[in-house]
Amino acid sequence: MIDSMEFRTFINRRTCTFKIASGSSDTEENVIVKLVSGDDFGVGSGNPTDVTHETLASMESFLGMVPKKVVGSDENYPDKLHEKLDGIAAGNTAAKAAVDIALFDLLSKRDKKPLYEFLGGKRDRIITDMTIGIESLETTVQRAIEHTKSGFKALKIKVGLDLDEDIRRVSAVRDAVGPKIELRVDANQGYTVERAIKFCEVMETLQVMVVEQPVKAEDYAGLKKVAESSNLSVMADECVKSVLDARKVAREGIADMINIKLMKSAGINDAVIINRLAEAADMGTMIGCMGEIQVSIAAGLHFALSSDNVLLADLDSHFNITDDPSSGLVFEDGYLVAPKKPGLGIETPLDG
Repeated sequence: MIDSMEFRTFINRRTCTFKIASGSSDTEENVIVKLVSGDDFGVGSGNPTDVTHETLASMESFLGMVPKKVVGSDENYPDKLHEKLDGIAAGNTAAKAAVDIALFDLLSKRDKKPLYEFLGGKRDRIITDMTIGIESLETTVQRAIEHTKSGFKALKIKVGLDLDEDIRRVSAVRDAVGPKIELRVDANQGYTVERAIKFCEVMETLQVMVVEQPVKAEDYAGLKKVAESSNLSVMADECVKSVLDARKVAREGIADMINIKLMKSAGINDAVIINRLAEAADMGTMIGCMGEIQVSIAAGLHFALSSDNVLLADLDSHFNITDDPSSGLVFEDGYLVAPKKPGLGIETPLDG
């Protein structure tokens, strides 16, 4: 039985301004949630963004209503927990993700297993990329060189504001880092269908591995046209915010891959379902992130390690936060490594 729940808000500075096609930010807001059941507890966290139409105020308001719904309920069934959360209000997926992650942390701690093993996984690490925001060509190249020198084997470059300049930036990065570094690009809905197709053609010549959400989220037909016109893997991100969205993309062959983010899927429970839908349609997935701290980054990592269908990881936001209140993840030779402790294996100010 869940005995209590509490949460605490953290506002952290980024190492530098992060700019993408849809906006920019200097700070990140995260809320850590703690669930207690007897002598056991679990922690989770959520990060509000425009993608999920949440703010810090909306998260705090929603989480303030959660204890009345979940305290006293059986903690052993995540799907039942989500029914209670959905009964409070629709949406609010980052807030729900924080509670969901806390529950999975609690359950796997109780089972004395790292969360990835609790979820059925065998591997304990996965290569993560490092994302470079929209910067000048010179700064983009400088950051790419710095990141590869620090051990990253994959880079993700944000594009979507200026097609010609985007092509020059990606080309310059390829020249600077050489052929062995994996390149991925993310347009964050920044292109028209026609520009996206042209962009993909050039990216193929630069050995780019995947192009992420090149057109508007609501333009499913346009995304499918881009995917069918390109030899590259075209990935759906902002257009997949739920199990229903994933089912549509998988059934209709709208993209080649799906970017799963726990903040969009309301946590691990639905992320598992989305990944299974993709796998059934012979689509690989990537685990992504928003501006998250190590608590939910760890949750994304454990989820990724639970299934061989999660082919890629973009779990890098914590590297760019100067004062992350959580700790425990290890970066080693390009890989993000899951802690061996039970649960998430992450330390937070709400422990104890």
